Amino acid sequence: MKKLIAATLVLGFISVFVTSTFVNAGTTKANYSTTVGKLNGSGYTGYQSKATAGTKADLYSTKTGNYEVDVRTNSSGSNGTWSRAVKNGTTRQLSNSHNKGTNVRLQFSNNITTLVNVQVSGSWRSN
Repeated sequence: MKKLIAATLVLGFISVFVTSTFVNAGTTKANYSTTVGKLNGSGYTGYQSKATAGTKADLYSTKTGNYEVDVRTNSSGSNGTWSRAVKNGTTRQLSNSHNKGTNVRLQFSNNITTLVNVQVSGSWRSN
């Protein structure tokens, strides 16, 4: 009986850990680090589940490698409006029209004239 309880607890902890790495509540800031491809390439964060419809996403950019990148929210059903010229230390609120429960991520893009891959990092929340 003790082995069954212990196995159940271990499986429960593992399932919580695995689930939280893919989708978390959009009210909690999540760290991101992604590479934005050169020549107008894109980079993406992990997904967050939108907790409230109609609220803006928050972006806290800590590093863009001294390059400017553009960012918007992205889901399988819609995209938010591009926010331009994000750089080191930028804070933004990103407009979007994603519905409650939608899995949302950030999409970063750089200029067509950027000849190198750009590493960006910071934190964000979907609402």
